Amino acid sequence: MNTPNQTTKTAAPSADGRLDTLRRWWTTAWAKGGFLDRRWEEIRQIRESDWHTVANWLKAVLLVATACVGIILIETAIDILGALYDQIASATPTTRAANALLADLWGVIDTPVRRYITDHSTGLTASGPVIHALWQAAGFLGLVGGFLRFTTARLVWTIWGALTIAAVWLATPATSRPLALAVALTAWSLASLVALRGLTLSLRPVIYNSPTQPVIEIRPEIHIPAPTDGTTPDNVRPLQR
Repeated sequence: MNTPNQTTKTAAPSADGRLDTLRRWWTTAWAKGGFLDRRWEEIRQIRESDWHTVANWLKAVLLVATACVGIILIETAIDILGALYDQIASATPTTRAANALLADLWGVIDTPVRRYITDHSTGLTASGPVIHALWQAAGFLGLVGGFLRFTTARLVWTIWGALTIAAVWLATPATSRPLALAVALTAWSLASLVALRGLTLSLRPVIYNSPTQPVIEIRPEIHIPAPTDGTTPDNVRPLQR
């Protein structure tokens, strides 16, 4: 009999017991109709199935893998284009002057946005540089996706432009605010020629002018005029079907 000062200790499962449990689970999972057996069959049926009949977990894995590969490709492309642009920009004095001019114009937009994010990111779990990088990525994806005529990307581009212009207006000093707003609107409008290309044509109403065809109805009927004196002639017989 245990005394109050004594505590009951449960023996910890041994390593052999855990290994046996793992073996039994593994055998059961790979048995006919088991968990791993069903997953393997779903993988094998990918080649014979379309997207709608593929298992949901496989769709999620494929989408995550595609997103990761896309992010890696986008980052690589940005690095390559950035290095190429730096080489071209520093090649001649003319390109250096043009590069400095573009950098100054971009600073009119980027500096107020960066300042606005820094002033309003206090207390958030994400830091200001992270939010600023997310803002840049959203604009880039909206521009590229809009050029490829994705409706969602064009919506992202429109919202991104509106928020950017609002941040420029709020974070620019009052004396320079109208000019900064004009620069931001001009830059966003010029970039929208690429992101929203063909949108005006797609919004036009389509009118189909097709000539109306006369409806001609043909019925095989035989009309025999009735006698004027009200009598029925002897040679009239009903039609036999």
